Amino acid sequence: MLLVVLGSTAAHSRSTDDFKTAAIKVAFVYNFAKFTTWPPDRFRSPSEPMRFCVQRGDLDPEALRALEQKQVGDRLVRIETMNPGAAIGGCHILFASGFQSEPSLRALLVAATLNGVLLVSNMPGFAVLGGHIGLVEDSNRLRFQVNLDATLKTGLKLSSKFLQLAEIVGPVTQ
Repeated sequence: MLLVVLGSTAAHSRSTDDFKTAAIKVAFVYNFAKFTTWPPDRFRSPSEPMRFCVQRGDLDPEALRALEQKQVGDRLVRIETMNPGAAIGGCHILFASGFQSEPSLRALLVAATLNGVLLVSNMPGFAVLGGHIGLVEDSNRLRFQVNLDATLKTGLKLSSKFLQLAEIVGPVTQ
């Protein structure tokens, strides 16, 4: 009986830790949005919501609910869950953690550049490979890397205060 109790406690603790990790990632991405400026033509109207897209299964849906009713500037945040490989043109931010192949990653990077979508991932080496912002777990802490060159090519501008907190990776051309 004691083993069953300990086992369920360990499982509960693990799921609680997973939820906390997901909630921290969601908070990071929300703050990334607050420090990013999109080109004005990226929004159809002043009241268009900020579309935060996440690939199905990448973040805990309960953690994502924390963003409901939040705002980025004057825009309400709208969460959209999508299947991997779906068109991303309607997104302003896309969090995607897994890529089945390098060509699928390259296709996503091209689509983001053409559509002004901020790409965030916790895939190892994401920013170095050309993604915009990579979340990196290091000694039980979450930090982030920014590929400034890739972000600028997308037409997005990141706050200088935000960039002071980031590790800049990849080539930097201006």
